[in-house]
Amino acid sequence: MSESNAAGAADAFALSQLMFPTTAVCISVAARHGLADVLAEGSLSVGQLAERTGTDEVQLGKVLRLLAEEGVFREVGPDVFANSRLSHLLRKGFPRSQHAMATLVGEPWLWNSWSKLSEGLASGRPGFELAHGMALWAYLAGDAAAGVVFNDAMRDFSEALSDLVASSYPAFTDSGVVADLGGGTGTYLRAILRTYPSVERGVLADLPAVIEQAETSPELAELLASGRLGLHGGDFFDVVPSGVDVYVVKQVMHSWDDDSIIRLLRRCRETSPEATFVAAEFVRDTKASRFVKNFDLIMTITMNGNIRTEAQYATVFEKGGYELTSVLPTDTAFSLVEARPRPYARFA
Repeated sequence: MSESNAAGAADAFALSQLMFPTTAVCISVAARHGLADVLAEGSLSVGQLAERTGTDEVQLGKVLRLLAEEGVFREVGPDVFANSRLSHLLRKGFPRSQHAMATLVGEPWLWNSWSKLSEGLASGRPGFELAHGMALWAYLAGDAAAGVVFNDAMRDFSEALSDLVASSYPAFTDSGVVADLGGGTGTYLRAILRTYPSVERGVLADLPAVIEQAETSPELAELLASGRLGLHGGDFFDVVPSGVDVYVVKQVMHSWDDDSIIRLLRRCRETSPEATFVAAEFVRDTKASRFVKNFDLIMTITMNGNIRTEAQYATVFEKGGYELTSVLPTDTAFSLVEARPRPYARFA
């Protein structure tokens, strides 16, 4: 090996620094113990914070010092810490809070899935299935507590970004009826209806158990009472709302294989033949952010989902009876992938 190709001590040290999974775990620990909530009142020493949160002072100090290095919390004096712009997002109820997502990151059942990544590379199966002997959705359906953690995390993540995503598609202005497929408890659809008062009506579609939660959601109460929001319970592979101008999905397509997505698209095409389809999704390309690459791996270990390229989206849309017409950036990691009905489409 030539000297120019030989790794030096600095390279070895740089690589070694990438081998610790500590940041994600410490963020989750901080959320679980409410560190940012306690520090909302002002800076505290490690000892004071440990006393107020019922944690071990020595271990807590190590967690805080590591997170301060990453910009999560600030060390304002020797072993004295305060909130930072990032740590505020670990507070419950804070605008765009990521408390629930941080809690999810540290769940033992999720970490067990990461431990099976190597085995997954050899078998092609998701790490979650290898670790737990069942698919993620079946696990969440059978473990109510895990299901709550997961759903709360998805809601927090969606609430933090939905208004920015919705505002990136001004064509909603001219849409009469917008149906959100797999829309959970309505965070994204609510953002669309709030951003575009001209939209006549929204239809929230998800499984019956999820729609039951939406029925009692305080955030949706006014829209439901006014009739501007309707609810549709059912499996979207079997039935979707009719009389729709725009079908939307957010963080749905990357969870399913091509055949399943094509089946959904054909269902939409048959039910509302003139409707546009707009997917809020991550797009994989050479400029994809570190976040998107990380998320792609998370999809692999949890359900063998995949983030598609623009060309791959074009293929599934064509087979589903649509033509990909644009990929619009947003002020987030999401893109809005728009497809319109393909003339004379025929399905096998």
